[in-house]
Amino acid sequence: MGKLEVLSKEYDSNDDLMKKIIIWYPADIETSSLKYPIVLWANGTGSKSETYKAFFKHLASWGFIVVGNDDENTRTGDSLNGTIDFLIKENEVSNSIFYNKLDLNNIGLGGHSQGGPAVFNMAGKQNNKEKIKVVYAASPTSSYHTNIFKDGWEYNMSLINVPTFMTAGIGSFDAGTATSANQKSDEKSGVMQGIAPLWSLEENYNLLSDNIDKAYARKIGVDHGDSYLQFDGYMTAWFRYYLMNDKEAEKAFFGENPEIIKNPNYQDVKINIRKFNN
Repeated sequence: MGKLEVLSKEYDSNDDLMKKIIIWYPADIETSSLKYPIVLWANGTGSKSETYKAFFKHLASWGFIVVGNDDENTRTGDSLNGTIDFLIKENEVSNSIFYNKLDLNNIGLGGHSQGGPAVFNMAGKQNNKEKIKVVYAASPTSSYHTNIFKDGWEYNMSLINVPTFMTAGIGSFDAGTATSANQKSDEKSGVMQGIAPLWSLEENYNLLSDNIDKAYARKIGVDHGDSYLQFDGYMTAWFRYYLMNDKEAEKAFFGENPEIIKNPNYQDVKINIRKFNN
């Protein structure tokens, strides 16, 4: 946890997709003259904001305003886009505790599982995409599955033009056994397409422009269900650097020997940071 005490506030969005909106925020917001950077979260399939309660509280303790909703099928990014519209309006409500406290120039996106396609679609093609400064995705659903599911699941990584960090576990549900998108899941032959296998992280990474900062990493002993919790520290550092210019957080990914590369709990780490490559 960070040093800040946190509180939360719940709103009825009057929207069938988002349902309720929950905002976690530093408790000193009413007496502070600061504007706070924002992290929006996209739920995994069938999950609501309650699933990520401890997660939101953690991020808010590090100085973010963290916003979730109860969309259980986030894939298109529509509910993230609607949440941004809500925050823009709330920032202008004079009797709101968030009045002029939302730093709308520093918005980050995070998502888990189906929330991966959600943040990719939000940053790539939604109306408010220009407001997004940084992206994070834990165990993002691979193109193998999105091409099967269709119905708004598909995403185009080449449309994203902001720093993007992807994580996954090496457990069987995340990693599977397939080594490419061309292999079909076949239990008899022992081929299983994981939700976020290494080939998918590499595919997404390569489709992202080399002109943006990008990275991925896999953690040992982690699988799909709790992967969003297992990467909490590095996710927080990613947001702290890009949304707050935190020089301590910078050490996790930047420099000749980034901390994440030296961490024995991680493997398959790949990083392209422009300031050190150009």
